[in-house]
Amino acid sequence: MREGVRSEIGHIATLDGMRGLAVLSVVLFHYAVVREAAAFADPWIAALHRLRPLDVLVHNGYLGVDLFFLISGFLLALPWFAHAHAALPPPSTRAFYGRRMRRIVPAYYVQLALLFVLVMPLLHGWTYWRSDLYVDLLNALAHALFLHNTTPLTAGSLGVNGALWTLAVEAQYYLLLPLLAPLFVRAPRTMLVAACIVAALWQWGARHDLEPLVSAELALGAHWHWPEAVVRRLLLMQLPAYFAHFAIGIVLGRAWLARRAREGSPGMGVARIVAGMLAAFALYAVLAHGGARLGESMWIASTLPLALLLYLAASARSRLALQLLGRGPLALAGRVSYSAYLYHLPLLALWNRYVAGLPAAASLPLFLAALLALSWLSWRYIELMGVRLQLR
Repeated sequence: MREGVRSEIGHIATLDGMRGLAVLSVVLFHYAVVREAAAFADPWIAALHRLRPLDVLVHNGYLGVDLFFLISGFLLALPWFAHAHAALPPPSTRAFYGRRMRRIVPAYYVQLALLFVLVMPLLHGWTYWRSDLYVDLLNALAHALFLHNTTPLTAGSLGVNGALWTLAVEAQYYLLLPLLAPLFVRAPRTMLVAACIVAALWQWGARHDLEPLVSAELALGAHWHWPEAVVRRLLLMQLPAYFAHFAIGIVLGRAWLARRAREGSPGMGVARIVAGMLAAFALYAVLAHGGARLGESMWIASTLPLALLLYLAASARSRLALQLLGRGPLALAGRVSYSAYLYHLPLLALWNRYVAGLPAAASLPLFLAALLALSWLSWRYIELMGVRLQLR
């Protein structure tokens, strides 16, 4: 039997749209933040400031990363639950690692090559390698091994593609999943509680304690004089801080799989719509009004509505849901979301440097069009190559 989410579970079309929403959130967030920091007179950003709901959503678009983590948790553990339900042995760990490598590594490595060999020289001159060869080589090695989120020297991805830290978190989650998934099969609620406790304690420690780790990072970075705040921010970007996201996704995937074969009652469609509206309203209320009051607990209040929206999208069977999320622009954005995530920040840096003379009103539409074209090429000719290798 061929293992893997799509071969064993099938394609959940509406999750393409959720990936599309996630990547568009991150792209628009970075576009707004970077253009504002560079003091571009961008009418699209000025319009955001006049439309508070959109302004709130765009400036909290980093939550697209949280949604990506929830989706990974939801999908990747499903084969373990399916095998347990069918009384089959657990999926092959070796095959799982192979599928993940073929899925993410080719496009990632091509992007890294372009980042080091093309983007950095275009931004900093063709002699940039001579300026600090040790730092460049260390960055190249750390990124190749998905360990770049372990030091402040590498976490920023040369100051050009800082979004790549999430790829390290994802890869480290993939490494642990074959060990954790059987535990979730046996005791999902216990594992969920344990993961949430670990995440909460790690986040608290990253802000207020974890002194041995903080001291070790400060000693490592003594030459560069890293401030303690930078080190603590780094610790908040590491896998334990996101255990709860992955665990919530895993448990939701289990619940979805258990209910998939059941026929919903006529009222279930309406109930899902109402629940989705309430979740969206709760998320907006948290982002617009809850940040200052919730403080360090903000991540819990924002993650739970996102998780509910993910579950409802996966469970949706209506024609409207399939049209909105399973087909059309959002689904297309979802299919190329990985490549779009890889390239959007380097492209934005080059855009601001070399295309600054465009009419300001044309900047955002043309940037999105260029990103879509680049992402489609990467998806079509690199990502799909890895998928085809999996099918052989």
